[in-house]
Amino acid sequence: MPAILLFDTTLRDGEKSPGIMLTIPEKVRLAVQLARLGVDVVEAGFPAASEAQFEAVRKIAQTVSGPVLAALARATNPMDFDVAMRALEGYSRPRLHTFAPVSPFYRRHYLKRDFPATLDLAQKAVRLARQRCDDVEFSLVDAFRASIDDVVAMAKAVAEAGATVINIADTVGYATPLEIEMVFRAVKTALGDGSGVILSVHCHNDLGLAAANSLAAVAAGATQIHGTINGIGERAGNTPLEEVVAILKTRGDRLQAEVRVDTTQIGPTCRLVKRLTGITLAVHKPVVGANAFVYETTVPQLGDESAQPPYEIMDPKDFGLNVAPEPVAKDMSVDALRARLEQMGIAVDEEAVRQCWEAYKGLAERKEHIYESDLENLVDETILAPPQRYKLLYLNVSAGSISVPNATVQLEMDGQVRQDAGFGQGPVDAAFKTICKMTHRFPRLLRYEVNAVTSGTDALGEVNVHLEEDGQMVQGRAVATDIVLASAKAFVNALNKLEQKTKEPSVSEFTEMESWQPRL
Repeated sequence: MPAILLFDTTLRDGEKSPGIMLTIPEKVRLAVQLARLGVDVVEAGFPAASEAQFEAVRKIAQTVSGPVLAALARATNPMDFDVAMRALEGYSRPRLHTFAPVSPFYRRHYLKRDFPATLDLAQKAVRLARQRCDDVEFSLVDAFRASIDDVVAMAKAVAEAGATVINIADTVGYATPLEIEMVFRAVKTALGDGSGVILSVHCHNDLGLAAANSLAAVAAGATQIHGTINGIGERAGNTPLEEVVAILKTRGDRLQAEVRVDTTQIGPTCRLVKRLTGITLAVHKPVVGANAFVYETTVPQLGDESAQPPYEIMDPKDFGLNVAPEPVAKDMSVDALRARLEQMGIAVDEEAVRQCWEAYKGLAERKEHIYESDLENLVDETILAPPQRYKLLYLNVSAGSISVPNATVQLEMDGQVRQDAGFGQGPVDAAFKTICKMTHRFPRLLRYEVNAVTSGTDALGEVNVHLEEDGQMVQGRAVATDIVLASAKAFVNALNKLEQKTKEPSVSEFTEMESWQPRL
């Protein structure tokens, strides 16, 4: 059976989810995990967008090995290709990814060009890219609201210009499986069997059809699928790669296709993306939702039955999912902790191991049981913690049925320690209002979520907050055994991200604007 290539764009298209802002260490950590999962292509980012994005792609290229590493470049700005190749410099398997809109809606809105002019732009962009890189992917944006003749014409044009991969994108999640099959069969016929070009599909999930549409493309000749972990992305998100993997592993014989990934890394990868982005998973989400493998063991209508009911079409262990996780030892040495982290796919240096071990000892004193998820959170909060303008040093709250809720907060801001107190409707509200008063920032709280990371009354509580300030939206996350403390830490984490966000320019993928010059 032919192997379907998985193109992971979590770090580029997935990060466009509202409020998501990954730091460079977080992006590198995720890229390493994606390589461990075994995806075929990792889209590391859009280097010409900003200095931070350039540095993230460069760091990933220096750290990761194995998959093809792709960088996005605009067809409208030739300098993007040079910036992208500088970011990928030294990597053994680089790919340039460029694009142009094919539908009249996108062409008129973003480019103000007719179809012949856009076709010329696409060909020139591919030729420029091929002068710099042997592997060039071209995406036809919003292809399923364009005429099939225009899609075929652009696919043939970029193939002749030297594109090695042609990606047909359902950018707004408009297509149905029948339309997907029709377009892909037409393009495949036009290119011919001897073209050597890889056909790829990129779907969005606005109508809930992203996974189905991706598999329809495979049935019609596509051999590469774009997607993101947990299906994250703008609006309703992208094709969830973990679902595609599960489908092809479970029904590959019917689809006459397979994927070559380490399925036991699906669970760890999905958990990592959840932690880094703060986007929680629906309990009924296929494969990785909390209830995905939970069911009633008896069916009263059929009478009592002692045997296990035949509900599972997949074994959760095959996907790295432990329905009932076992606790880890509470008395591990530094070397034992390092070995455990490596077993979990987390490579850390000596200083980082020592930091994790100190945090692990403190946690062991507060919790009866420690699980792998606790260790994952320790790594996130110690090794991946970014430089911060605001740092929470101390929190004390008082609340009850009689007293007025109040909070005393000590923060380090710009290297100076400050302390203040304030009141609120509850302990969390009091802490948030006091932090706002101290930082002179008053963002709007859009969402506040609390979840238990592990089981038990002493479980780590995970708090996610979404804040909005001056049109910028960010997400903050923190964990602690004390929910109020976790809430304050998550709020401060979000304030630090707002600080970073205001310093980073926003670049439209279609504009002709000048790019910044990378420091090399």
